[in-house]
Amino acid sequence: MSISAKELAEKLNVSAATVSMVLNNKPGISNDTRERVMSAANEYGFDFSKLGAKTGTAGSIQLVIYKKHGLVVADTPFFAQVIESIEQECRHEDMSLQITYFYSTGDPDEQMEVIKRSNCDGILLLGTEMQLEDLEHFVSLNSQLVVLDTYFDELDLDFVTINNIRGMVMAADYLFSKGFSEIGYLRSSYDIVNFCERAEGYCKSLKKHGAEYKTELIHRLTPSAEGAYKDMKKLLETGCPVASAYVADNDLIAAGAIKAFKEHGLNIPEDVSVIGFDNMPVCDLLEPPLTTVDVPKKAFGSLGFKQLTNKIQRNSNCYLRTMLSPAMRIRKSVIKKPMTKNI
Repeated sequence: MSISAKELAEKLNVSAATVSMVLNNKPGISNDTRERVMSAANEYGFDFSKLGAKTGTAGSIQLVIYKKHGLVVADTPFFAQVIESIEQECRHEDMSLQITYFYSTGDPDEQMEVIKRSNCDGILLLGTEMQLEDLEHFVSLNSQLVVLDTYFDELDLDFVTINNIRGMVMAADYLFSKGFSEIGYLRSSYDIVNFCERAEGYCKSLKKHGAEYKTELIHRLTPSAEGAYKDMKKLLETGCPVASAYVADNDLIAAGAIKAFKEHGLNIPEDVSVIGFDNMPVCDLLEPPLTTVDVPKKAFGSLGFKQLTNKIQRNSNCYLRTMLSPAMRIRKSVIKKPMTKNI
């Protein structure tokens, strides 16, 4: 027998409103509380199919958010906008949306049972933190499936992804166009598919411009603002070399590194120019505002929804990879490098 939301609240000693907000993926709840409620809901067999039962007459889909370490897939504006666009598409098409979290640390069989009991017409799987072996539990689902924000060419599945290689090439090329000949890389210490593709783009741009790949200018940082700040601060304290320009795997890494650079006495962009990736709201809050690679987040969720509903309607066995191209957003964190005067 499944547990009710009220009973779940009593077990966790939290309010019923808190449990309801978490189960319905509403904002305003801390990450710790959200994960605690979702873990308990899976453990005690909460029936997630009840969440969307009262809405939608044209069918239902399930958004499964896969969390491995939670350092990338967190309650950030990036993923909030992706989810919001999916919710808007569902309302427009009069479809119900169920949101389920799948934790790599939980019992996979129990969590898959929860997904199967939802009885949805199709599944959108947010696979940002997934590796190839993590998809094992999903490929055998007897349901139409579209995977968002990752890609594995070993699998016959539908994917919606960002052109990460192109985005990082654009970022590095922009720095070269500003006169920089050595470009560093603020690289995530967690290797998800997106970041590996961005690393490929970084190398591709260096090769195109005949620049040397220097490992001492590649700084491995935690992919969060606080984590990147602490990691970069430690590196600077040990006397690591600092490039005059950097590209970063995401905006949060860039923001954390910029804070460490400033505390170390370096000015942005006069001493160090920095480009982020994702175009999150933090870019406008930084001083100076951060130049970044803009990912079309709302289009990302919307295309995933449309690809899934088209697959459901056609009952198609054809597999597509839809790739969105990013664009540069120029702000104030990059300066044109002054020409060296010959004496």
